[in-house]
Amino acid sequence: MPLAALNVDPDFFLAAAGKLGKSTETAVIVGDCIWDMLAARRCRGLRVGLLAGGYGADEMERSGAVRVYEDPAALLKHLDEVG
Repeated sequence: MPLAALNVDPDFFLAAAGKLGKSTETAVIVGDCIWDMLAARRCRGLRVGLLAGGYGADEMERSGAVRVYEDPAALLKHLDEVG
């Protein structure tokens, strides 16, 4: 299936950044599935994966995550590694 046919539309991230008056290119986008990582990559956001969505770290990294954490607590503990 072509990538364009998958649910990798970055509109949600673009709309959120717009409401904050920021660019997605300077955002850290956290998601728990490969589709979040693919959509974040399309809008050039920094991609951080959480292993809460049923995907493994290798899958998250292959879809574009620059960092992957077990859960939000692990992300918070290592926040200095992000960005």
